[in-house]
Amino acid sequence: MASDALRFLDMETPARKWLDTDILDKKGGIRTYVNYMLDRTNKMFEWSGLPDTIPPRILELFLQMNGYAAFVRIKETKTIDYPGRLVTKPGLYVFWGGIGGERDIYYRPVLFTLANPRVKNSLQCQILYDASQLEPDTENPCVLMRSDSNYMGLMPLFSRYAVQLVENDISIRSAQINARAQVGISVSTDREAETARKYLDNLEAGKLAVMGESAFLDGISVANVGTQSANVIIQLIELQQYLKASWFNDLGLNANFNMKREYISREEIGSQTDVLLPLVDDMLECRKEAAKLINEIFDLNISVEKNSAWADKDQTILNSLAAGATEGDIPLIGDVADRLEEDTSVQLNRDSEAIPEGGAEAEATPVNRNGEPEETLHEEPEEAAQPEPEAAAVTVNVNINVDGGELADDESEASKESEKSDAE
Repeated sequence: MASDALRFLDMETPARKWLDTDILDKKGGIRTYVNYMLDRTNKMFEWSGLPDTIPPRILELFLQMNGYAAFVRIKETKTIDYPGRLVTKPGLYVFWGGIGGERDIYYRPVLFTLANPRVKNSLQCQILYDASQLEPDTENPCVLMRSDSNYMGLMPLFSRYAVQLVENDISIRSAQINARAQVGISVSTDREAETARKYLDNLEAGKLAVMGESAFLDGISVANVGTQSANVIIQLIELQQYLKASWFNDLGLNANFNMKREYISREEIGSQTDVLLPLVDDMLECRKEAAKLINEIFDLNISVEKNSAWADKDQTILNSLAAGATEGDIPLIGDVADRLEEDTSVQLNRDSEAIPEGGAEAEATPVNRNGEPEETLHEEPEEAAQPEPEAAAVTVNVNINVDGGELADDESEASKESEKSDAE
């Protein structure tokens, strides 16, 4: 499949040929949809540290179209002298070919068969899954990089959506043609057919037309098909948008499609983002795992990260997590916390900053409105009750009478109440 795509680039096709695109050409339509999507997904990951012998674009094509790619160091190459001299220098290259041989304990293939016209001899390479498997006498070590956990690649996914989109394109084309017939006229005789044909010709020419006698009108029937065609076109357009949105969603890009034709809330939009990234994350993890082993086996420094819209989507999710962490709504642990510390300015140790001097015990100690620990209030309850007798004495002084005798009595009663209160 990969060779077909690369060979397709060598075709000498005039640009004017694409102006004659045939909607009914299913195979051509499927190939067009798949190639355009491969153009998009080729920018899904950004590679750094690859040797000059491995173009990132070719590496991603092999991975996405075949499900895997083999890294092999070539010692002897073949020079091609016709039509021009093509020299292939020895070095580390990426290939796709047959995998098999005896399986290991996890039923993984251990042999990779390499047959390439630029390599001097066909090779049987030993697939390594760990650096400890490399022995001094290993003749042709090979590292197999998976596109995903199950060696699937993206072609099965692309083909499924492309086939449905091409079928829908053909249906839309048929509905567009049928929409030109606003009415359908049914006749039973040749004479009636000829009269109906002249009637339609006159309408197309902009002339007023008359259908003859009443017997003719009794022999024909008219059906209004314009409204039916319009409804079919709307449904097909919705299906087209749904298929494209589902395709992009499977690739980790948010292309929401509203089937309800009404307002949707932010919660409904946010619930659709949970399914976007698992496949892309699995693809990235497989590439990183293989890159780590390649660096150990072939003494390189290869790294890979998300790129383009996928990197933007990942950063948006990290920013949302960072905002939730700042507000204390989202607990951050493990890899998520490490990535936030690297990619954002959020301080993840805010809990330790919020604890006052003295530790958690000091924070848990209740205090009064003056900032003093409540224990002091319970330790000296008598001092806290001192203001009550003073308040009673003040109340008595306000209500005293100018008469001297009554004043003495009031002061005597107030003094007794004060002493009684102190005693209690």
